[in-house]
Amino acid sequence: MRRSVFCVLAALALAAPALADPPAGTIMKVTPPQDADAEKVCRMHVEMDMVQIGHLKAALKLDAAQEPVFEAWRKVHSEAVRSLPCRALPTGLDTPVPERMRNQIAVMAAELDALRKEEPATDALYQALSPAQRAAFDGPKQGVPPPKAPPTPGKP
Repeated sequence: MRRSVFCVLAALALAAPALADPPAGTIMKVTPPQDADAEKVCRMHVEMDMVQIGHLKAALKLDAAQEPVFEAWRKVHSEAVRSLPCRALPTGLDTPVPERMRNQIAVMAAELDALRKEEPATDALYQALSPAQRAAFDGPKQGVPPPKAPPTPGKP
């Protein structure tokens, strides 16, 4: 036990310099890489969103009347996600301020347009859900632990 505590403390002591703030005057570059890896990461984000939608569908336990409303929402949502610019526009400190602002405006405008297109389908789906399904659709509340599963009969 003492050995494992010592190992953890040693690892923390060695990692402390890596966790420290950078020296004063250091300029941090925050622009994402503009290469093929950035495109891969973007595609992965879209794929992860689609997987999360699949998990959401399973969690909602939709009935026959809710299924077409969910599919209509999923279609609009996936179109909205795919309509966003996949290659990140440069917004880091290495980009001149006027260009950085134009890029931020372009990204925000695309996100706002996607949200506006998705809103009617989201409203329709939300209205079709039960209160328990709405809670699952809303996602976990901040600071509130997820509900515990009821105990299985015969198991402690």
